[in-house]
Amino acid sequence: MKRDETIADLAPLAARPDGAGSSRRALPPQDAIAALAREIESCLAACAPLSLGEHPIEAYLASFAELPAGSQYHAIPPAARATCRAIEAAGGAEAVEAYHRLVLLHLIMGVIARGPSAPMHLTPEALALLDAYLARVVADVAKPRKGFFRHGNDQFAKDFAVCRGRLLPCGVEVLDPLGGIPRRLVFKGRQGADHLRQAVTMARMAWRLGGTKAVWGLHFDRRQIQNFTAKGYADLYLRVADLLEANPEIRGISSGSWWHDPRVLEISPELSFIGTIPENGGAFLIRVGEDDRTTSDALRFAPQRTALHRLGKYRPCFYMLAWARQDVIAWAEAYRAGSVQRRIPVA
Repeated sequence: MKRDETIADLAPLAARPDGAGSSRRALPPQDAIAALAREIESCLAACAPLSLGEHPIEAYLASFAELPAGSQYHAIPPAARATCRAIEAAGGAEAVEAYHRLVLLHLIMGVIARGPSAPMHLTPEALALLDAYLARVVADVAKPRKGFFRHGNDQFAKDFAVCRGRLLPCGVEVLDPLGGIPRRLVFKGRQGADHLRQAVTMARMAWRLGGTKAVWGLHFDRRQIQNFTAKGYADLYLRVADLLEANPEIRGISSGSWWHDPRVLEISPELSFIGTIPENGGAFLIRVGEDDRTTSDALRFAPQRTALHRLGKYRPCFYMLAWARQDVIAWAEAYRAGSVQRRIPVA
């Protein structure tokens, strides 16, 4: 199959709407993916001879499977870094990207052959979203952007994590089965009475959730900016509620960001839709603290917040949101019925 024919076969599949159709319908045919993989293998052999022979994909993936429990979705094991360095030395950055494109296709063909490897029970809608996501990844592999398929690019990290079952697409955000609530963070930046109040909130939160383990995390995907709306977040949390019902061992969900800071709602009320749903659903907010990354993220593309920060009237702060499973499910039932629940406790 010629390159143009391969792309023509794959591209329309990625354009299907999220969740449309039945679970396996969005995925490209396995023979089309295999043809694309052979084409990339030929390119890799030309620019970095013996790369696949010396660095088999199975061994590369095994190094990620051996990461310590609780590692971030974008963590890179030393063995994988060494593999990337060796391939780059042999064929340059282009060879590393070709190798990673093959890795993604290898993983996707595994999903087609054996089913998803996500460590949870998936709902039909979650399967449809996963298939649409994987179809989009295949289309991206077929028409690569220079510099995309490299570690350090968060979008590639998310794609790689989804393909190997480490993350699950849920719409505007991706679900992290290993998210959890890092208790060591929740007491940062508080002293005196504030520290005590936050400790009480943390205790209430842990009691409500039944602990801080077996809690899913959520991460915003910038490519889903079209769903960065009130409806987009309603759809996200409805999907999460359905997944929680399908996985009774999970205690709840968590999300950490500068936009959970109550101060942001005063400055940028147009972002209120992010907190409205958990606010109406009985979630907990815990102040984590300030750092350079939080400041950078909060001020990016935000002239008003930037101006207030320069005047000393706004200091971006990272907050963690935690929402117990029973409250997420109750919110979803109330939302679908058109009613509203209690407000959010803030520390």
